[in-house]
Amino acid sequence: MRHHRWSVSLWLWGVVSLVVMAGCAGKGETVWLDLQPGLRTDGPAPKDSPELVLVEAFEDLRPEKGKTGLRTHLWGGVTYFDVPGGVPGAAVARLVGEYLARTGRQVTINVVNQPDRPGTPAATQGSADVTITGQVQELSVHAKSRFGSTEISAKFQVTVLARNKADGSTVRRVLEGARSKTVFWFDPEDVQALVNAMLTDSLNRLLDNVYLEGRSWRLKS
Repeated sequence: MRHHRWSVSLWLWGVVSLVVMAGCAGKGETVWLDLQPGLRTDGPAPKDSPELVLVEAFEDLRPEKGKTGLRTHLWGGVTYFDVPGGVPGAAVARLVGEYLARTGRQVTINVVNQPDRPGTPAATQGSADVTITGQVQELSVHAKSRFGSTEISAKFQVTVLARNKADGSTVRRVLEGARSKTVFWFDPEDVQALVNAMLTDSLNRLLDNVYLEGRSWRLKS
């Protein structure tokens, strides 16, 4: 009787394993990454800042203009990662604008298919104190599933250029980041969280290196 129960248990385990393995195969679908800035907890509390900031779409200078990344599955096939609309320049610009708005700045995001944030004043090219543009040199995400784990890695390189209206001067900063983590049970939210944390950390460093003089941004020496 005990042997019979053991055989049934093995049979059930085999069925479950086959189902799980079938579900672990990639089918070529796309997981959309919603880039969202996190809240800073290691610095001073946000306070209102007087400058009007206009954020415009960043230029996509990635060598390959395809998907943002992919996951290779244990049992074959892939799942792709990408930003909504497939336009990293617009997605990164929106992320930068929303981050600056959370730090107390008055921000308008002028990006195709990206409406202005409600409750913020409309700034145009002529009225903005600081106009932010930039370039996306790299934004990539990869995940590789093995038996019992999935390794996730993300990299990015973005150049941020802030142009001051008062004197035409510019502040230029290159933001770079890389993160990785290994999970037992893979969930797309793991990728989402890893990418957003990486980008938010770099934006924190950006503001750590600039200060406000009148209504203009200056780079700390």
